[in-house]
Amino acid sequence: MVVLIDSNNFYVSVERAFQPYLKYMAGCVMSNGDGCAIALSNEAKLMGIRRGTPFFELRELLNQGKLWWRSSNYTLYQDMMRRITRIIKRSFPDQEIYSIDECFCDLSGHKYENLEEKGVELRERILKWVGVPVGIGIAPNRTLAKIANKLSKKTETGVFMMDTAEKIEAGLKATEIDDVWGIGPRYAIKLIQEGVYTAWDFVQLPEDYVLKLMTIQGRRTYRELKGERCIPMEYDRPDKQAIATARSFRGFERELPPMEEALANYVANAALKLRAQGSVCAKIFVYAHTSRFAVVTDRYSAGQEIKLEVATNDTAVLIKQAVRALRMIFVKGYRYQKVGIELKDLKPEGQVQSSLFDSVDMVKNEKMQRALRAIDGMNAVYGKDTIRYAVMGYEKKWFMKQEYLSRKFTTRLEDVIVVKAM
Repeated sequence: MVVLIDSNNFYVSVERAFQPYLKYMAGCVMSNGDGCAIALSNEAKLMGIRRGTPFFELRELLNQGKLWWRSSNYTLYQDMMRRITRIIKRSFPDQEIYSIDECFCDLSGHKYENLEEKGVELRERILKWVGVPVGIGIAPNRTLAKIANKLSKKTETGVFMMDTAEKIEAGLKATEIDDVWGIGPRYAIKLIQEGVYTAWDFVQLPEDYVLKLMTIQGRRTYRELKGERCIPMEYDRPDKQAIATARSFRGFERELPPMEEALANYVANAALKLRAQGSVCAKIFVYAHTSRFAVVTDRYSAGQEIKLEVATNDTAVLIKQAVRALRMIFVKGYRYQKVGIELKDLKPEGQVQSSLFDSVDMVKNEKMQRALRAIDGMNAVYGKDTIRYAVMGYEKKWFMKQEYLSRKFTTRLEDVIVVKAM
């Protein structure tokens, strides 16, 4: 059996955990730059608000006191995710963190336990210790666990277990085909045109027909819905093949220096992720563009790729090359909305091939690697960017708009909630 623990409306629930007065009010969490709604409370959904609704369409509801919203607080969300997964690991150690709000666990070692009862206990523990409600779905495989998890939202206990043929059949009949994990919008449209409206209709099709229509991935989903276990657990996530970082500016930027400062910060973040997975990159791609809503004559978009002589994860080298690429594509006079970086052609750190004309001093390079490890360690202890490169700046006037950002309740000492006894 497999269990999927999924936090309910995760971003909204985290905000409510530290601001309980928001609990029964309609609310949403905004995207980067406060552009649109990306997470909604159940009350907001009942009001007809959808994910992706632009900020300006919701402003009147806020002014009327019918809706609250918060800017995305990823530092808080990541920390709460780590706390939840640690609690889960106490009950189910074989764990795969699938996303920031979802976690799969293999229950092969729990054959003789009452899994439904244990799921209820786990849910109550998470709610008590962290304050975030979760849904728990238990089923023979990952695809069915996804369906069970969705059905758990409608139960009083918040736990649903699909452990019999009758429950699986009922679950499949209650699941529309476009809600099945592994079936995207394009295939869902094709299946609906063929008269397949639910997951139950889907498993009635001949397997050869599914293979012809949807290739091997579709057959894997088909077999999982029939109860087979075809998708293995991934306890160690594979290394990323590319690392990208980009943000919209708070307003618009016309000058090169603030864009270089923003880009340097994005490169530093990407380089940290690169070193964390023990990789180096051989190519850098830098791009910048204006707003897509600008009049045609004021639109501009360009990108530049630079191939490094020797693959590296040295932040200083990557910043230097990224800034060089930005200067190649920057055209004065445009109002830029975004700049971004992508580190490409990644490979393991131990497989770096030197250039025939490379003049890098190996001793100096080793010293730099030790310095980078020391910098990463100090920033981890004393806070992000405590030690930084000068080009990264300090004022960050270009930083994305976060006008409704809540406090970092769990990671910043001055933001920790203080309880006073009178």
